[in-house]
Amino acid sequence: MKIFAEQELSEVLERQHQAMLREIEGEAPNQLLNVNESDYVKYLVERYQIEPVIFAFAGIHGSSAEKSIPAEEHPPGFTVQSGQSYLRPVIAFHLPFSGDPEVLKCQSSRRISWSTEVAVAGSEIQFDVINWRDDAEAVNREKQGILDRIATQNVNVTNEVTQFNSRLEELARRTASGRKSQRLTQLNVVASVGIPLKKAPDVPQTFTVPVIAKKLIVKPSAPGTSSSPDPTLDDGTYENILSIIHDVGVAMERHPSTYAARQEEELRDSLLMTLCTHYPNSTGETFNKKGRTDVLVRHDGKNIFVGECKFWAGVKMFHETIDQVLSYLTWRESKAAIVCFVPNKEFGPAPQQIMTGTPQHPCFIRLESKKNEGWMQFEFGFPSDPTKNVHLAVLCFHFPSEQVTRKAGSSPEQVSWKEKYLGARRRGRGEES
Repeated sequence: MKIFAEQELSEVLERQHQAMLREIEGEAPNQLLNVNESDYVKYLVERYQIEPVIFAFAGIHGSSAEKSIPAEEHPPGFTVQSGQSYLRPVIAFHLPFSGDPEVLKCQSSRRISWSTEVAVAGSEIQFDVINWRDDAEAVNREKQGILDRIATQNVNVTNEVTQFNSRLEELARRTASGRKSQRLTQLNVVASVGIPLKKAPDVPQTFTVPVIAKKLIVKPSAPGTSSSPDPTLDDGTYENILSIIHDVGVAMERHPSTYAARQEEELRDSLLMTLCTHYPNSTGETFNKKGRTDVLVRHDGKNIFVGECKFWAGVKMFHETIDQVLSYLTWRESKAAIVCFVPNKEFGPAPQQIMTGTPQHPCFIRLESKKNEGWMQFEFGFPSDPTKNVHLAVLCFHFPSEQVTRKAGSSPEQVSWKEKYLGARRRGRGEES
């Protein structure tokens, strides 16, 4: 085999790409619709990614033998007859490697007009250096020259393979999601692609967020049976809801005197007031499955967005909030948000703890994106149903503890955010303060 010269790497990568697309296209409708999307994407990545070759240059070793060499391959100075072969001493070098041996056949787009014959046996390649004149230095120079060229070629090939692998997850997720939507249309389970909501009349614009009535776009996900599908929130609408919450929260941060004495529920209501101007079906403190959620958007009597507002009180309580949100959710491929009011003097440590602490939650799947320091979006799974996923956004806003005071009519002395938060939790459980 001519190493790194048998076929074009770009053609191999394209074939791999097309094979993955064909598998997605060929999935049975119910299988594609009901499978856990993250698990399916992970399977596709593992199946179609290409493992680069890594050579263990430190492990190279040799063996010697005599081989018959054609006259035409002899260098000048040897007396040989054309068409004949002669026994010559040969050192066979064995170079261990790991990875996909098919990669060894591939030529990168950065063409280098060099190759050499190698044999692939198990997890090593073998190439020969002929000992023409019993010159050890000459043998070593030729061996090292071959190794240097192999290393250079492999770097170029590895770079292209790594780029392909890095794009594979997004490609698989986008293709599977697109094919899923196409299947839904083909199966005629989409009653409509958008549900326009009436804009609430004469609602004043409180913040600098453009108040434009939005369509609440829902797309159903088909179960394995013929039962009616559950609605899920369109990605664009989900992002719009999150953007509204973010813009309102930032505006509140810029006016600390206005919100200095407000409790968790009052801060929640400030967010909800603006959200309702866009989505009038939004409600607060609504009973939902196992408790009362702070912000709820509904469609045709079903919940399609859940938001929970909490003062930041460390990773442990944050995990409890995640559990709380998961307990509220009742639909497939749900979308939710946690709004964290950070009462600490320094804002930065809270988002950092969220980034490092969230993956420790047992239902964590992946970080989907990080919009900015205080806006992260994650994917979670349901422990009781592996076919369900949750897209959970976490938005953090800074309300330092010195701004949090007791309610009107009580002592004006300041209280810590932790005392306030724990007191609210006790009251919620009906306990004495």
